[in-house]
Amino acid sequence: MFNWKTFVGAGAVALGMSTQAFAVECPRDGALIAGASDYRPYQKVDGKEISGMDFEVIGAVLEKLGCRLDAKALPWARHLKGIEDGDVDIASPVSKTAEREAFANFSSPYVDAQEVLFVRAGNEGTYSSLADFFEKGGKLGTIREYAYGGDFSALKDKYAGQIQETDSQESNLKKLAAGRIDATLGEVFVVSEDVKRLGFSDKVTKASFLISSDPSYIMFSKKSVPAEFVAAFSEQMQAMKASGEFEAITAKYK
Repeated sequence: MFNWKTFVGAGAVALGMSTQAFAVECPRDGALIAGASDYRPYQKVDGKEISGMDFEVIGAVLEKLGCRLDAKALPWARHLKGIEDGDVDIASPVSKTAEREAFANFSSPYVDAQEVLFVRAGNEGTYSSLADFFEKGGKLGTIREYAYGGDFSALKDKYAGQIQETDSQESNLKKLAAGRIDATLGEVFVVSEDVKRLGFSDKVTKASFLISSDPSYIMFSKKSVPAEFVAAFSEQMQAMKASGEFEAITAKYK
């Protein structure tokens, strides 16, 4: 279990937000439970050790609210059922859906899930869009059966001959670093983590445009976490974004 540092006075805390102050009670006797799976860099599970960007951000916000974070490794199906039943308090990063809104409340947007084109270093300004990439004859590596955003679906049939499918992002990055393809697609935080892990930081970089951008949220169980606490969490997270503290935490994961 990952235990975030205990903050003195975990129970109620007064928050000064602009001109008003209010108090929120920490659910579950001050220690909220978050599920964890290995989805790097958002969440890292190495045996009994749990870490990652999600828990660093959530732990920092909870600390400011006078609460603690306990993260437990859970398969996603059990994690989601735990949110629905109130056995687990927090899930992240997630998309907001009508089905989930029936049993969960959502924070303000946590991060944008930005899908970008990764190219060889020195080529980051070569293309202005995915269409421009294909029009210039670029060869793209993709993951088989993966659902890409933006205009990929509208372009994939026309440029099928320029797309090479593999079973993993690691395979695509190795082919890109070796010059066998010209680019691959992926979520900026996740692929950046793979680039660093493979030692390709000097060979692979992000292109200068976005393919797609969709907000991700932090989800709270309606059964275990009151809506007013979720509102206080969101306000504190937004305050951290305004102060630069949020960027200071997340920048090292890009």
